[in-house]
Amino acid sequence: MERRRVAIKNSEPRVTPVNRSVAAPAQPLQSRDIHAFLIVAETGSLRQAAEQLNISVNTVRSRIERLEKERQASLFTRTRTGAMLTPAGRELQVIAMRLRTELSLRNRAVDDSLIAPGELRVGASEAIGSTWLTPHILDLQTQFPELTISIQCDYDLKRDRSHELDCGLVFYPPANPELITAKIATLHFLLFASKRYIMRNGAPTSLHDMVQNHKFIEQSAPGVNSHFLDLLIGLDRPKGFMPLRTNSSLALFWAVANDIGVALMPTYVVDLTNRLVPLDLPVQFRFDLYYYYHPEARDAPPLRATIDWLKHMFDPVRYPWFREDFVHPRDVDIRRRDGRVVNLFASMTDD
Repeated sequence: MERRRVAIKNSEPRVTPVNRSVAAPAQPLQSRDIHAFLIVAETGSLRQAAEQLNISVNTVRSRIERLEKERQASLFTRTRTGAMLTPAGRELQVIAMRLRTELSLRNRAVDDSLIAPGELRVGASEAIGSTWLTPHILDLQTQFPELTISIQCDYDLKRDRSHELDCGLVFYPPANPELITAKIATLHFLLFASKRYIMRNGAPTSLHDMVQNHKFIEQSAPGVNSHFLDLLIGLDRPKGFMPLRTNSSLALFWAVANDIGVALMPTYVVDLTNRLVPLDLPVQFRFDLYYYYHPEARDAPPLRATIDWLKHMFDPVRYPWFREDFVHPRDVDIRRRDGRVVNLFASMTDD
């Protein structure tokens, strides 16, 4: 599908008008100067224009003076009752009114500068998209009720989908240098088991004990480093050590929550269910998480709102799981936080 993009290189667009009947200014005009000029022309008052724009009178005056310098002509005659347009001012008013219409259309296009019209596409791994973003999606969707918010979950964490998404969350910075990219969080991983699994089998006391006397569930998918287990415990494993291997984070979560075995999972899982507990084993991993978006859409309100929403969702103060430094789940009192994560395992919260 052809992208519907509007290139806005600066937050303050500069445009050079073309008018068949009125001479265009020799230099490009700034939209804020045009806007101030038109309000002064409409109200006949610099003070009223300043009040409407919520800026100082001196700022309005400086914007008018900048236009007069560019036009090399006085635009207003100052009187006791206000400001009246000069002939040069009336000429510029015709141009400015047309420019205001063009800028309005441009801004409307920026609002719709999404890859798929009417749809805001946000990409993430299956785990983050399903368990962390989706329960909070209403916070974003209510801001743009006319849009469809599309959470695109991916099992292949190395696949570049930037051409399909308006905004993406990835563990590997995108190769495309034109994308705007920034780190948003750090995810920490520990070994987890269910409370009932530990009651039945005891908690593993060492990696050797885990290999000899426990079950392990592995996630294996493109972009997921499933070889860490080889580095930790080697390749010599007893039969039945790994009863389940899956490419799905959700399947992994359910398997551990249903007492099948031990697995490596992100620490934020304790925000999803009270059924799982971290194990005291010397296994800890961390991965940085990045967000990206296309620079052409940086001024689109849906994109700006999405970035703000994501920053809120990964706020390290509200959600300590995403801090740069490791915070152990047992050191966080979840009951005191004001998070509104929908419990993925609602039927398992009454243990």
